[in-house]
Amino acid sequence: MIPVMCVVQQGQISTETESAMKVEICEIVQKALNSMAKIDWIEVPKGSGFTAAKPSNAVITSVYADRPLAEIERNRLLQELRDTCASRTGKSLSDVVAYVRDPT
Repeated sequence: MIPVMCVVQQGQISTETESAMKVEICEIVQKALNSMAKIDWIEVPKGSGFTAAKPSNAVITSVYADRPLAEIERNRLLQELRDTCASRTGKSLSDVVAYVRDPT
């Protein structure tokens, strides 16, 4: 299984959107890494996670790859993750962070 961590501000993502994002992220990981994803959904509690004295709007998705990825594979995976998170949440791409970590 591929560990995936999604970090959002509490109350920013509806349950329906969360479910749809999880399904889509699992599909993206399956296609890119040929393995199932195990998503750890983390909500930063209200009153925490501030940016410029306002609650954070960021959506952060981190995938721990099971093998080193070629640049084209990495870029495709990152783009798909960012596009999915932005389109599902209505956030701008500047509020979406996607990260792929290679195995050590």
